[in-house]
This record gives sequence, C-alpha cells and structure tokens, in this order.
Amino acid sequence: MKKILSVSLILIIMIFSVALAANPNTPQFLLDRFKMKLGDTQAIAGIINGKIDYNNFESSNEDVVEILPNGNLKAKTTGYSTLTYTYQNNGRDVVISCHIEVTRYDSTFDTISGTEKKETVYITLDLGDYKVVESSNAAAIPVLPKVTRTGYILEGWYTEASFTNKVKDNQRFFTDATLYPKWLTQAEYDASKAVASALYDDTTGHWAQVAIDAVSYKGLFNGVAERTFGPEIVMTRAMAVAVIGRLEDVDASSYKAKFDDVKEDAYYAGYLAWAVENKIVTDVKNDKFRPNDEITREEVAVYIANYMNYKKYDADRILSLPYKDIDELSSNTKECLDLLYNTAIMQGTSTTTFEPAISVTRAQMAQIFYNLYNFSMRYKG
Repeated sequence: MKKILSVSLILIIMIFSVALAANPNTPQFLLDRFKMKLGDTQAIAGIINGKIDYNNFESSNEDVVEILPNGNLKAKTTGYSTLTYTYQNNGRDVVISCHIEVTRYDSTFDTISGTEKKETVYITLDLGDYKVVESSNAAAIPVLPKVTRTGYILEGWYTEASFTNKVKDNQRFFTDATLYPKWLTQAEYDASKAVASALYDDTTGHWAQVAIDAVSYKGLFNGVAERTFGPEIVMTRAMAVAVIGRLEDVDASSYKAKFDDVKEDAYYAGYLAWAVENKIVTDVKNDKFRPNDEITREEVAVYIANYMNYKKYDADRILSLPYKDIDELSSNTKECLDLLYNTAIMQGTSTTTFEPAISVTRAQMAQIFYNLYNFSMRYKG
C-alpha cells in the first residue's frame, strides 16, 4: 500500500511539473542571480518570464534594491538583496526568487576584446624613476595620492605621456589605466595663468610669448603702456638692473644711488645701488652708470653671471664655448658666457656666434630671465 502511494505521489508531482513547464504564463526568473550597477534601473519584466503582477514582488533589502511603482528595480547601494515573486497556482501560494548583487560596476564580458571588466581597477602612476599602483572600485572616482617634486608644481595627471588628455577631477575609470604627471616650473605655472588672462595685445603668437607672460606675471617686467609689452623695444641698462633687483625682491627704498647721471628718485636707483654694492654691476666708471644706453649682450651676460655668483649658483663646465667671435673679450667675460651657456640661460645668436656688442630687446631679455628663473627653481646646489 505504501509503495502504491509513493508511486502515485511521484506521478502527481511529475504531472504538476509538466503542467507548469507546458504553461507559458507560469512565472519564472531567467537567472537565479544577477548583478546590477550602482545607480542603475532594471525593468522587472526583463528578468522574469510569464504573466506577472508587479504588486506581488518583494525585495528583501530595500536599501540595496528598491522596487519602483513603474515596475523597475533601482540599485541604491552596494550589497545584496533577494527579489521574490508570489503567485497563485491551483489555490496555493508559489514563491520564486532570484538573488541580486549591486556593485559599483557589473562584471560583463567584452565580446570585442574577449576580456572581463573587473570590479577593481588598478591605476598606475608613472613617476619616471618609479611607479605607484593604486586600486579603486571600477566606476568610482579614484583618490590619487599627493606627489611632490622639488622645484616643480604638479599641473595635472594625463592618460598618456604626450600630455594630450588631462584627467578630470571627477573622472571615473572602468579599466586599468596608467597616468602621467605633468610638472611645471614656477615660471611655467605663472605663464599658464598669465596666458589665460591675456596680459598684452602685442605678444599673441610671438616667439617669446610664454616667457613674456611668465616674467610679467612674476612682476619682473611691466608693460610700456596699457596691454602693451613692446617686445621689440631695446632694453636700457637701467631696465636690466631693475629686472635683476625685482627678481631678488630687493627693497629699493633701502638703497640710495650716488651717481652723477642717476637721479635719486629714479625707478631703478635703489636697485642699482644694491647691484653695485653686491658686485653685480661692476662697470660704473667715473661715477657714471649710463642708465639710458642700450644694454649689449655682453653686459647682460656679465650682469646675470655676477648675479648667479652672488646667489652661489654653479654648474658643471663640461662644454666648451662654440663662439668664434669672442676672442677679444676678457677672460672674466668668457667665464660668464661659459656659465650661462652650460646652464642654457643665454645662448648665442647662432651656433657659432654670440655677437656681444649688439643690443638686447625686451622680448630677448624676457626669455633670458625666464630661463634664469627656471634654473633657480630647479637648482639644488
């Protein structure tokens, strides 16, 4: 009798199962588990077959997955929830379920590359001499560490070494990436700000525009008129001394110039007195400075080299001077040229000529002081 009952029960279950399988309106989840991306919505109708009533769905964790009135699921926070659906069959309740995991990025198969997108991405920071690897949840905004480099300012991170595409503050990464830092000297950083503000109308597209903007933003140069720099105007000896004094941030009011051809209230007078006192200007003769004379390339080289000696800057003297027109210059002047040549602060007018006697324009002087300022920012002693 027991055997007959067992066989009958099995037959009933089989018939019931076949009936369910044969009925296309029987609700059935397509998967027993699936993933959703944080913040996304998913239509319930897309994950279950059969005739359904949206009122009969429940989420075991509404903080993770919320059921919306329009029949969609909303992924609210990362975590797990079980979605259940209850329906009537032959007068009894039938409950089916599937498990949902909410992640920051759903793991999907990339049919093009044949790779699986990871929930954790690795950001490699290429710092030249070494690399730093940071991990982050995919699609999250990575927190990049603060990095420093002596004498430089970090302008930003880029996704390639050519610095074409800059990483945005809110940029998200879905796959592993390598980032490259773009370093700027203080002068270059100042120039980038100055370019944005368009200081002058007569330097746009000029070969020395970056240098002009940088030294002007730094306060070393002033325009000759409103929004006018005058790049091709020749520098005077007075102008050159004033720029050196501003670079050193000299308090000009603390020095008094006593020269026959210099008025005590001249804008450069205090800078000149400081420069003479510190042996930066050494060509004052008979108490005359000749402030309004055009300054020559030789004089500029000597002044700047003397300033570098005052600052105790030095450089390896590896390269010999290639200039063929400096034989008649003093040995002291040649040492000055050697210092500037080897530090790339001041070069010749060609690969073989220096032309020490020609005058220097404001644009040329701006470039020289831009180079000097960059060198001072990198100098380590």
